[in-house]
Amino acid sequence: MTENINKRDAAASALGRARARNSNFRNKPTTVKRPRFGNSQEIRSGAHPDQRDPHLLTNIMKKFVKDFGWQQPTSVADLISRWPEIVGEEIATHVSIDIFNADTNELILRTDSTAWATQIRLLSSDLKRRIALEVGDGVVKTIKIYGPTQPKQKGLWRVPTMGKKDY
Repeated sequence: MTENINKRDAAASALGRARARNSNFRNKPTTVKRPRFGNSQEIRSGAHPDQRDPHLLTNIMKKFVKDFGWQQPTSVADLISRWPEIVGEEIATHVSIDIFNADTNELILRTDSTAWATQIRLLSSDLKRRIALEVGDGVVKTIKIYGPTQPKQKGLWRVPTMGKKDY
């Protein structure tokens, strides 16, 4: 019977130790609190759009270009690639973009005859307005128009000629 009492005492002491350990864990403050329904500060998806929803690729690229400050180079590339669409097919066949000076926002155009150079000089304000409408305001501030370049003549004797297609 003494053996039975010792087993009871051992079991009672083990139970006491387990309860003590359990009470130590219960009384400690928890470091991570789980949010209850409705009390959470985390962002949840719902009926209204939020930043986790899928976005259009064009909007993402516009934000990317804006964040890196690439508005002017992309606008100039857009102007060069869409030149026939912006000015029209007829003008685009006779007038091409020669150089864009990014420091002064100056567009230099090259025409294939002096007659076209004169016509484009007369239409330069309308052309500048059309470019501002299509690719953005302030991308092109000034437009310079040059006629055709004269071919280089070889030899000792040279005679001044008119432009390449001016006859």
